[in-house]
Amino acid sequence: MRILTTPLLFWADGMTVAPGLVLLHPRVRGDAGLLAHEAVHCRQMREVGLLRFWWLYFSCRAFRLWAEVEAYRVSLRYQPGGIRHFARALSRGYLLGISPEQAEKLLRG
Repeated sequence: MRILTTPLLFWADGMTVAPGLVLLHPRVRGDAGLLAHEAVHCRQMREVGLLRFWWLYFSCRAFRLWAEVEAYRVSLRYQPGGIRHFARALSRGYLLGISPEQAEKLLRG
């Protein structure tokens, strides 16, 4: 996985562009949980296919929810105390139409 840092990534801490390419904001360069989160998206892209992944991610709320819940569950292994923070991010940042409480339930699985 190649990691590029750029301050131009102002809307997120990290973003997986392709199965082997991740963009990170410089302020989170050493965040192991975020790197693990993005590695999940790399694997998802390899399994689903890059174009299909992006098509589904932008066109299907259920797919986007599945992809992010799976990735945030991995983030929780690195920051178990961050569940409320991750639940808020999941409920507010991905146009999923869920509450922080619903997001927390999903993350707890």
